[in-house]
Amino acid sequence: MTLSLILYTLVVVATALVTIVLSALLGRARRNYHKDMAYESGIVPTGDARLRMSIPYYLVAIMFILFDVEILFLYPYAAVARDLGWLGLLKAMVFIAFVFAGLAYVWLRGGLIWRHLSKTASGSLSSSQN
Repeated sequence: MTLSLILYTLVVVATALVTIVLSALLGRARRNYHKDMAYESGIVPTGDARLRMSIPYYLVAIMFILFDVEILFLYPYAAVARDLGWLGLLKAMVFIAFVFAGLAYVWLRGGLIWRHLSKTASGSLSSSQN
């Protein structure tokens, strides 16, 4: 078992190294304006690439990812719900209660009100600049 794992690791590393070396030797580096330009869905890029995004944008994105991943955990439960019985249902309900408690916490803290977050973020930014 150990010998086969070591051999497999060596084959993977050797393949990666051969691929990298061959691409460096055989590939040509042709640089021009169009190849170095950022691709934006076929639209010619305009303006500065460093746009300032408001803090609520990131908070909403993080909340989406958190709740989306939490709900994703329910899909395997749905596949085997009949086999888990009442104890499995109880555990799923406890999990759903935690998800809703997190949503209620974010809601009560004002995390779902975009204008409130924008004013808070800009107020803390301006107060830190004084």
